Amino acid sequence: MNRFITQLTQTRWWPLRLLFIIFGISHFSLAHAESSQPQSQPIAQPIQVAVLATRGNPQAIQRWQPTIDWLNQQLPQYQFSLRPRNLDQMEEVITTNSAEFVITNPGQSVKLGWQYPLSWIATLKSPWPNGTNQALGSTLVVRNDSPFIDLEDLQNSHAVAVSPDAFGGFLTLSQYLKSKQQDPSLFFKKIDYLGFPIDAMLYHLRDHQSDVAITPVCLLENMDKEGLIDKSQFRVVNNSAPQDFPCAVSTPLYPNWSFAKTSKANEEMATAVTQALLNLPKDNPAAVAAKSHGWSSPISSLSVVKMYRDLNIHPQQTPWWQQALMWLKQHQQWAWGAAILFIALNIYHFWLEFRFNRNQKLLNQAQLELKQKSQMLEHAQRVAIVGGLGTNLAHEINQPLSAIRNYSQGAKLRIEKGADATSLTPIMDKIEQQVVRVDAIVQRLRTLITKRTVAKQNLNINALIDDTLALLSHDLTDKNIQIKVVTNGNPREIYADAVGLQQVLVNIINNAADSCLSYPQELTNRIEVVIDYAEQQLDIYLRDNGAGLVQPISELQSAFVSTKEKGLGLGLSICHDIIEHHHGHFTLSPIEPHGCEAHIQLPYLQPSSHQQNS
Repeated sequence: MNRFITQLTQTRWWPLRLLFIIFGISHFSLAHAESSQPQSQPIAQPIQVAVLATRGNPQAIQRWQPTIDWLNQQLPQYQFSLRPRNLDQMEEVITTNSAEFVITNPGQSVKLGWQYPLSWIATLKSPWPNGTNQALGSTLVVRNDSPFIDLEDLQNSHAVAVSPDAFGGFLTLSQYLKSKQQDPSLFFKKIDYLGFPIDAMLYHLRDHQSDVAITPVCLLENMDKEGLIDKSQFRVVNNSAPQDFPCAVSTPLYPNWSFAKTSKANEEMATAVTQALLNLPKDNPAAVAAKSHGWSSPISSLSVVKMYRDLNIHPQQTPWWQQALMWLKQHQQWAWGAAILFIALNIYHFWLEFRFNRNQKLLNQAQLELKQKSQMLEHAQRVAIVGGLGTNLAHEINQPLSAIRNYSQGAKLRIEKGADATSLTPIMDKIEQQVVRVDAIVQRLRTLITKRTVAKQNLNINALIDDTLALLSHDLTDKNIQIKVVTNGNPREIYADAVGLQQVLVNIINNAADSCLSYPQELTNRIEVVIDYAEQQLDIYLRDNGAGLVQPISELQSAFVSTKEKGLGLGLSICHDIIEHHHGHFTLSPIEPHGCEAHIQLPYLQPSSHQQNS
């Protein structure tokens, strides 16, 4: 050693040689130390298992984590981890391929299996004594004090469910209702979908926030065992559970939960997982926690497929519009024929509508012209009436004018004798009264002769009849005709056209007066006016003891038909039109042994409804 050191220090590059020697010794020591340590285990591959958490994440972990622990124990080369998910999240897991395996109910497994590459590797065994794997369905739970006994009693009730797409709930019940000839969408008055966790449905029902809960099978029994509810407070409607089945159920049963692999897991991994699941003993804590007797090979899901097809929600069912397009492609000649026929029918429809609208406009225009001519005829008839009343009007106006002249002459004499202004006041008041009388006569004449515009108002029929008789008083007195007015019932106002009704009254009274004069055998000519205020309508009867009807009533009420030598034949026709405009009835009837009765019937209408109907 000393010799080696002496040789090393005698060279020129001895420091560099010494450094290389030290590095080599340290590298040899490190390699020797690493080779003496034991080899480490290979890192386990992480595997995710997504599970449908119907009762929330804590319950899902409590039920399925022992199964995950069993897989980790049997397959140490993999590290399985549980991922609870709801309905939408489970579909997202399959869509994004973010988990190697899924555990879900058969409804979702069938729905997803027809859309995505899933392979079913095992079905959960039910722990029931009969050994069936049919374990999922719907239970209709009501409060124990509720009045619902049978399924029919639940119609129009308020229900709660998890989701319209929940298999062990609304879907299985919908299929059952459809088999009973019931429409699931109309059976309940209202359905509230509460989502996960499903425990909330029974709490909702318990708190009287709904009438019935559509729950999965065994939810009621499991929550009772867990101390979450008191089962005695609830009752199951339409219980049809098979023999030895431990839970109440209201619908047929469907297959149990399924274990499936996604395209993310390879076949070697799937085979190993399948063997581990099939080897799970029925008394193992994992099987007990999953409420099962372990796992079996996949069973047929045909009943689930039929249910989806019956409800028209199977993923492979083609929408109606796609089926229609396929039919059109296969039968193009019929499709073109139907299209041409449809276009022709539409063209024909538009042509008919065009002609109808054109004829409607022509009809409206003709009705407007007819209405205008009718108003002109009414005006002409009123002018004729005023001409016939000329003597009466002259007499009515001459009386107040003569009085005014006498009062003014008397006042003039008093003034000439030196009377003071105070003594002239009574005379001036009397002159004013006569002026008002003349003005009333002129206004009455102006109203009658003015071209009528329908202006309806609340009328006092008694006052209108009194005013009409005052207008005709001189003529009736000159003809020696007695007038009698009788009122029956409690007077009330009626909403009507004053000018039109007065024209009707003048026409009828004039005709009655002429009829009395044409029957000289009667010593006393009489016209009786009876006003009858009935409960639903106003009845006015005008009776005379004249000659009566000499022509059929239908002819007398027609235009231009008259029994008078110089008559226009418009009076009764206009009367009939005016009364019909008031939604009333106008009739003529003979009186035995002679005479005639005119009956006017007018309904009591409110201003608003009368205006709308007019």
